Amino acid sequence: MTILQHRFNSDVSATAYVKEVEILENVLANIGAAIDINSVVEKTQTLMRHAFVFITVEPDSTKSALEDLKNVAGVVELYNSRGAYDIIAKVSGESLEDLRDVVFKQIQNLDNITSTLTLMLV
Repeated sequence: MTILQHRFNSDVSATAYVKEVEILENVLANIGAAIDINSVVEKTQTLMRHAFVFITVEPDSTKSALEDLKNVAGVVELYNSRGAYDIIAKVSGESLEDLRDVVFKQIQNLDNITSTLTLMLV
């Protein structure tokens, strides 16, 4: 909840609330903090997308798979793990399509990779 929403939900009169909003708008205008919505939209469109890929490999081939994964464009972090999955990879790309390409066309086609589970970050 923003400060203005909180103030509006309290016992402050509508007239006092409007006056506070006007004062805050003037302060923001004076310090140059007005937000250009087009700039915000452009920035959100260029954000990187990320996913974690949980990878199962052939027995005794984790080391080899890690070396292969280091050479995959888009893989930014690798973790050796114990349990249901052998390796966890963090992949990044400019779009969801980029992430799909990294996982489906590159990671899943590597030798020794038996299965993957991908969790996209939103």
